[in-house]
Amino acid sequence: MNGEVKDLGDLRALCLVADTGSITAAARALGEGKGSVSRRLTRLERALGLTLVLRSPRRVQPTEEGAAYRAEVGRALELLDAAAAEAQQAHGAPRGHLRVTAPYDLGVGVLAPLVARFSELHPEVSVEMILTESLLDFDSHQIDVALRAAAVLQDSTLVAHRLADLEGGLFAAPAYLRKHGTPRRLEDLGAHRLVAIKATRGAATLLLRGPAERETRLRVTCAVSASDNAFCREIALAAGGIALLPHVIVAREVAEGTLVRVLDDYALADAALYLVHPGGRVVTPKVRAFRDFVVAAWATQGKRRGPRGPARARRG
Repeated sequence: MNGEVKDLGDLRALCLVADTGSITAAARALGEGKGSVSRRLTRLERALGLTLVLRSPRRVQPTEEGAAYRAEVGRALELLDAAAAEAQQAHGAPRGHLRVTAPYDLGVGVLAPLVARFSELHPEVSVEMILTESLLDFDSHQIDVALRAAAVLQDSTLVAHRLADLEGGLFAAPAYLRKHGTPRRLEDLGAHRLVAIKATRGAATLLLRGPAERETRLRVTCAVSASDNAFCREIALAAGGIALLPHVIVAREVAEGTLVRVLDDYALADAALYLVHPGGRVVTPKVRAFRDFVVAAWATQGKRRGPRGPARARRG
């Protein structure tokens, strides 16, 4: 009598016998003979030094100690079975429905090509993109992965991977600059039509990083403001003004020459793009596949400054 149970099968046999009231039924469920199940019960009782079941020709029933022990053992076995199923799922093929949230401008202008390639690589995963400026809660909105643009992510139970630095600048269409001239100093912006997000009744304060990393606050009046960068980019493409935009939003337009950067010495204050997902012991295959694909894609495209480890992120 040492209290040590060496075979989980003995515990499963006890649970089945206690639940069915029959060694025969328990043996059938386990795929064993009646003698094998009976020996399991005896071995378990000997190890614990307790009588766990009362046997009679008509019925087998647990003792008071046996019923209490069965209840505790049942909970433990359920946890073990759940852990095993979770571990198997974590190493399976990516499949199922994946809900991803991202800001509209990043989703339309940047993520769409990545999602298209991911979907082709993983045909058993259906992807649903929820494009919004709101920070959706993972639990209540059933979100699997979120992409966040922020200067700083606060600590939480989420795990974050930094994808890219979102340096911003001032961009305009060549047609606009031919008509209105190219600003050479910050003070020249006062004579231009400016386009920015989240201006208050046409007014905005810009935080710019200039030469020698000096920060400058500049109060400006915006000709057009919007709630997302994608709209501001379209205004700039239509020669509607000089837009303040993250470079990642206009990278293709700059490469094609449809937009050019002005006042190169000045950049908008740093922010970064993060991929975040709930933390925990196991990451599902669909989330792991999407995370690894997006992280690798950004690294390959040279849009990261270097390898970044996981960080803790703000709940959202």
